[in-house]
Amino acid sequence: MDAEDCTAATSARPAWLRGPVLPGFTFNEGRHTHRTWLSEDGVPEVARAARLGHRMPGMGEVYEHVTPPMKKKVRDVLEERWRQSLQALQPGERERLMETVPRVGEYYRALDTRRAS
Repeated sequence: MDAEDCTAATSARPAWLRGPVLPGFTFNEGRHTHRTWLSEDGVPEVARAARLGHRMPGMGEVYEHVTPPMKKKVRDVLEERWRQSLQALQPGERERLMETVPRVGEYYRALDTRRAS
């Protein structure tokens, strides 16, 4: 596929798929934020690098490896940030998100059920 094919394929998509999720927010900025969050939450450097597909400098990858507990820590801290972000949404924002990503509605129903019990 050449550049012209990519441009045609991109312009054929609906506008909401072509534009940024947040004005001025790029994919690369999202990666920086992701890595910063992992650092704030105490995820080891080797696990942060692996999560983003980076290589450790020097001998780092030779002597240090991602362990199952490190992988669990990554999942746990990111899931907690996800939960907090969903809870911070206003009702109208939640509805828009659930329309765009229907499985989010399943999460909210499960969350409400847990709170009620």
